[in-house]
Amino acid sequence: MIATQPYLEVTVAGLAQGAVFGLLALGLVLIYRTTGVLNFGHWAIGLMGITVYIGLTSVGTPVLFAVLITMATCAVIGVLAYRFVFRHIPRSNQIIVILIAFGVAQLLSALAEMALGFKAQVTMPGWLPAFAVHFGGATLKSSDIFTFLFAIGLGLGFLVWFRVSRTGRALRAVAQNREAALLAGIDDVKYSSIAWAIGAALAAIAILLIIPHKATASGGTYQGYINTFDLTPLGVLLIPAFGAALVGGLVNMPAALAGGFAFGLAENLRVLAPVPWNKLTYTIPALMIVILLLVRTERLFTTQQEREALEGA
Repeated sequence: MIATQPYLEVTVAGLAQGAVFGLLALGLVLIYRTTGVLNFGHWAIGLMGITVYIGLTSVGTPVLFAVLITMATCAVIGVLAYRFVFRHIPRSNQIIVILIAFGVAQLLSALAEMALGFKAQVTMPGWLPAFAVHFGGATLKSSDIFTFLFAIGLGLGFLVWFRVSRTGRALRAVAQNREAALLAGIDDVKYSSIAWAIGAALAAIAILLIIPHKATASGGTYQGYINTFDLTPLGVLLIPAFGAALVGGLVNMPAALAGGFAFGLAENLRVLAPVPWNKLTYTIPALMIVILLLVRTERLFTTQQEREALEGA
């Protein structure tokens, strides 16, 4: 039983982290499928939400209320980014789109640094309960359990809503055939804005969930810490999220959510591998992404017409 303890603990942590990667991937896929923008600035929009969350909780706002305001703020930022920037960029040149996305990310991260006062370290008040769960001889962190349940519940709930709601059907129509959607009277700008709002809100909640995993318990919750002089670790979160999105070919959301678990487990189970394999922090996710790019998984989920529509202007 003792020998199985680390496997259970690491697996649960991997599932929790994978669920967060899945949420980020859902946002990436929704935005790309609807507007053709591969948003490498996705993480920075979530970072702006973290800034809002820290500001609200520092003046005594209840954490759950602060979380809701954070998601709403990121939704607005996502809409503004689409309306004033990405809507006006031809999708036929994805290199330009990606470079502009990186530029937007740098702008937002600089604004976040300024809002946080350029401090060496900023504490993010916790909102995940902190206690130990003993199961099967292993000691599990409550944050892992709550993160997994919350993220997978939100992800599955979104997929159901996307499938059955009127707005979800309109988003699918715009994603599958923009010209046909326009002929059917669907406002593509309106629903593209909705896609960016939802994707940005998912980025906010994903980063709110993942940061406390890098911190310690204090006052009954897990606090998070942000080094405002180096925001790169938050940007690195997009690597496994992008890989998860590639599992679904950047178009299939259930596969992207499942891909999040694959990358989360791969990243966490790595620590149980022998030396030097357990030191390859970013190598395994990068290798998985290369394989997915070579396989071209989008061919499994889209028709030739849909692929041409995504790549077109």
